[in-house]
Amino acid sequence: MSCASAGNCAVGGDYIDQADNTQGFVASERDGRWGKAIEVPGLAALNTGGFAFVFSVSCPSAGSCAAGGYYRDRHGQQGFVAVEKNGRWGRAINVPGLGALNTCPARN
Repeated sequence: MSCASAGNCAVGGDYIDQADNTQGFVASERDGRWGKAIEVPGLAALNTGGFAFVFSVSCPSAGSCAAGGYYRDRHGQQGFVAVEKNGRWGRAINVPGLGALNTCPARN
């Protein structure tokens, strides 16, 4: 959880969907009112291994946040980031260049 100011926060975490997969979510608070929790946009498409988590959220200003975490695909665990701008969450993307570093087969 991160708060840019009192009443302007964001939180992230995980939940289990109907297919028994772990998915990442985010929710934002604006002017003291929490919005509905949503699946991180685009994360389900990346998360082909059915195991995704949001581990960190940071908000430098109200309505502008970033979330990071990991998901599992056929290559193992991968890192993702998603950005909120003007109160709207953008699509999760794989952290550029991380795949080249993520080479330990025992951890994937």
